[in-house]
Order: sequence, then C-alpha cells, then structure tokens
Amino acid sequence: MQRNMWVHAEAPNEHEIKVLCDRYNLSERFVRDALDRDEIPRLETTGKHSHTYVITRFAYQTNDGDIQTAPILFALDSERLITVSLEKLPSIKDILPEEASDGDGGDPVHLMLLILLKIDADYDRFIHDLSGQIRRLLERLGTREVGTRSFIRFVHIEDDMNDFLGSLIPTNATLRHLVNGSSVAGFATHRELAETVILNNEQSIQTCEANLKSLNAIRRTYTLIGSHNLDRTIKILTMVSVLISIPTMFFSMYGMNIGLPQQRHEGAFVGLIVVCLVTVITAYAIGRKKRVF
Repeated sequence: MQRNMWVHAEAPNEHEIKVLCDRYNLSERFVRDALDRDEIPRLETTGKHSHTYVITRFAYQTNDGDIQTAPILFALDSERLITVSLEKLPSIKDILPEEASDGDGGDPVHLMLLILLKIDADYDRFIHDLSGQIRRLLERLGTREVGTRSFIRFVHIEDDMNDFLGSLIPTNATLRHLVNGSSVAGFATHRELAETVILNNEQSIQTCEANLKSLNAIRRTYTLIGSHNLDRTIKILTMVSVLISIPTMFFSMYGMNIGLPQQRHEGAFVGLIVVCLVTVITAYAIGRKKRVF
C-alpha cells in the first residue's frame, strides 16, 4: 500500500489538529466538528483543496457496557484518506492487514468503503444483541418479572435504536449522493462495494425500525394490562367497601341510644347477624354475576 494512504487521528489535541490541517490542507472547521460528540452525519465538499468531507457516526461499547455512538470524519482527496474521530474506532485493527495486498488497497475511496463496512458490522452486532434483549423482555411481559428496571431498560434500548437510526439514515443518503452524482470518481468505480454498504445500512435501519415497533407494542400492551389490573383492583376494593358497610350500617343503628324494634328481644343479636350475612352474601352473588371481580 502506498505510504500515508490512510492517516487516522484519534482525539487529537490542539497541536495535532494544527499539524493535520497544515500538512494535509484540511479545513480546521471540519476537524473540530468531528470532535463534537453531538455532531450529526453530513457531506460537504470544498473547492479550495478538492477535499470531500463526510461525517458519520460509529457505534462502540463503553467500559461500563453502555452502547454509544461517536462522530468520525472522512476527508477524501485523490491521494489519501484522512479520518479523525473522538473515540477509538473499534474495527481499526481489522481493516488494513487483510486488505494491504489488495489491488485497490491504494484507493482512498475503496479504503473508506471498507471502513464503513466494518462500522456496519459493529452496528449489526449491537442491533442483534439489543433485539435479543427485546425478545427476552417480551417473553416476560405480563409476569411479575417486568418491573421498574425492565422499563428503564426499554428506555435505554429505544434511545440506542434512535441513535443508530440518526446515524445510519443520513449516512445512506450521503452514500447515494456520492455514488449517483458525486464529483469523486472513485465512488462510481466502486459502485458495487458502495451499494453493499448501502444495503447493509438499509437492513440495519429496517431492524431498528422493527425493534422500535416492538418496543411500542410492548409499552402499549403493558399499559393496557396495567389499566385492566387497576380497574379490577378498584372494583374489588369498591365491592369490599360495600360488603363492609352493610353490617356496619345495621350494628350502627342498634348501637344508638334510642328505642329500636326488637332491641330487647333475646334473639335480636342472632337475627341481626343472620340479616347481615344474607345481605352480604346476596351482594357478593350479584357482584360475581356482574363479573365485578
């Protein structure tokens, strides 16, 4: 491979940024944009030094096990590819060794597409893992295992999927533009490889969208289950209150300091108990017939 065909800078400091811009005639604005953690994917071309700047995002796993995305800048000219990223590119060691002897190894466009393929592979791996987590959460739906932690996990997965979509969709739009109407001739030459990258992105996008639909379905289903259980609980508590109030009413009347029918009769207490039991059982039977509980 031609010397310095690919130059990669990882979290460069001020001095390194200046060296990159001076030595390779890069626009400092784009280099600094690549170091902005919230930078969105986009494509820009400058005529001054015939550079094409592509900013996209790649997925990586933090030391805590969380999945994040970070921006990466591809600066292309006719001679070399320059990449700048804020975080370590996970697949960087897997790209050059197997491609060094490739006939297109000295083509910066070909090299960029190979890097994008590796980035796609990382996205696919993370999406597959998150899909498995969604399936396991779905299996526990309706059981007591789905608690607060599960819903927090729902939020994290949904955030990851939206983050992936926010990276993959603009990247695909950029690649289509470069293949179909770009002034960079290398993309037309490597059209088949570029379309492979686009197809991989499309599959990842579709999987993310399907997972988001599953998460929404789980959320709606669990909301319905929760509403049903709450409604049933309220009905039961209401019925219990009614059943308790019936004997309370009778005993309260005979506890008043006024004359009441049969209050001095020897069987008054037993009769009162019987009346209460009959009334409670009747109310319970009506509630069961009406499927209150």
